[in-house]
Amino acid sequence: MAIEIRELLIKVKIDEPLNNSSDELAFQKMKQSILKECKKEIRKQLRKNKDR
Repeated sequence: MAIEIRELLIKVKIDEPLNNSSDELAFQKMKQSILKECKKEIRKQLRKNKDR
């Protein structure tokens, strides 16, 4: 069963960077957070459309 996500809101807070290593760490954390939210939304949609 395919699901379609038509809208994806991404909220991030951007601060002044301290140094390059902290930038990379912050970027990785942001990517993981976005991935987590996407997975949560996909699971929610699958449960919602389970009866199809």
